[in-house]
Amino acid sequence: MEEQGISPNIVTFNTLMSVYVEQGKIEEVFRVYHEDIQGRGLVPTAATYSTLMSAFKSAGDAFAALDFFVKLRERYNNGELIGNPADWEPEFVKYENLALRVCHMAMRRALAGANNPGGAALKVILSMDEARVRPDRRYYERLVWACTGEEHYTIAKELYQRIRECDGEISLSVCNHLIWLMGKAKKWWAALEIYEDLLEKGPKPNNLSYELIMSHFNILLNAARRRGIWRWGVRLLDKMEEKGLNPGCREWNAVLLACSRAAETSAAVNIFKRMINQGLKPDVVSYGALLSALEKGGLYDEALRVWEHMRKVGIHPNLHAYTILVSIYIGKGNHDMVDAVLRDMLSANIEPTVVTFNAIISACVRSSKGSAAFEWFHKMKMKSIEPNEITYQMLIEALVQDGKPKVAYEMYITARNKGLNLSAKSYDTVMEACQDYGALIDLASLDLRPIVFGSTPRVTHEDYVLLVREPAKKYAIIKELDSPVSLKDGSCSLK
Repeated sequence: MEEQGISPNIVTFNTLMSVYVEQGKIEEVFRVYHEDIQGRGLVPTAATYSTLMSAFKSAGDAFAALDFFVKLRERYNNGELIGNPADWEPEFVKYENLALRVCHMAMRRALAGANNPGGAALKVILSMDEARVRPDRRYYERLVWACTGEEHYTIAKELYQRIRECDGEISLSVCNHLIWLMGKAKKWWAALEIYEDLLEKGPKPNNLSYELIMSHFNILLNAARRRGIWRWGVRLLDKMEEKGLNPGCREWNAVLLACSRAAETSAAVNIFKRMINQGLKPDVVSYGALLSALEKGGLYDEALRVWEHMRKVGIHPNLHAYTILVSIYIGKGNHDMVDAVLRDMLSANIEPTVVTFNAIISACVRSSKGSAAFEWFHKMKMKSIEPNEITYQMLIEALVQDGKPKVAYEMYITARNKGLNLSAKSYDTVMEACQDYGALIDLASLDLRPIVFGSTPRVTHEDYVLLVREPAKKYAIIKELDSPVSLKDGSCSLK
């Protein structure tokens, strides 16, 4: 054009910039603006600035777009833009919308990234605040839908607060999405706050809202159940009722099981009564938890009355309930009834398992009936039920109670030969029993004491113990000394 004597004007460069935007040559757009338009002293038009904002959008550079918009607005406010100010007003609305689009794309791109997505998106929002670019409620809601990972928790909560501050309205579907997201991020109390806002500020929660918040409460209740934190479970039930949520049998059972795990008999009875007062019908899990709590509290007669009531109302016991029942009869010392319960189980097509016999042996230990525990161990073997680690650990404790350290030692060796990993407590029980009774044991077969990670060895006796090994027989006899010693190559030396 210049060779033909035709000087390019602003329209020419605006067109060239638009072509570069369509081709994705963003650097060329800015080169034309700085070198050709500003370098030649040409006056940019509204189309020039619109094209530049489109270039920022293609580049996804929210910070540069905001910086350019702020400087352009300052020039407009200072009257530095040529033309009628009234003509520029609608153009600035377009520029601001373009800046918002650039920021929206940048935030969505940040949320899809792996490196601190929430923090990157939050920086863009704060930059928008500094630039006094205020999006509306729908703008924030669209961003909420882009938050799908637990790492988006921080930015999602910020967006929710901004939506509430806009005009007081919010989409129910957005709230449900946020409740789901908070649960995914394990921020259950934050989810409850959103649900409380729905109740107090609106919109009215629907069935999905209810199901989502109930699922979060169930996660918390199950955690309380596993850890036996029954007071926490009770508070959760109270909170649910306070917020108009109706706990079902599943939720009440979780708290009952927490009481059972913590051996809180009175609390279990109170929860069971509250459950009935709420009009709920206890199931076999409810009765099983109550029976377990009563059995752990030594209230055997009360437990048997609960059992009879359970059968009377037509609840069929499961394996867990039968297992608790045999523990109750063991606690009462009624071993004949234990056999009757096992026969009743078989008639109901419920096969006793290792858990059943572990419960029997454990009950014998609690009742200091070591001989009975050993008898049940043999009955278990006769039924071809393979003992596990818990079986041997409880049996060793029972045998020591019964004054049979040598048999306890043999059981320990049998378990180790089967590849079972017994606890350090079982090792200590065998060693201490052999010390107390002066029993001879084979140190080579015992191997090293099992390591308990995260703990330090306990000193259980005031006196030191010497293990003297006879090299020929590989046996050791335990004696008490006045000073600590160490063993090395079959001999002992002072530490």
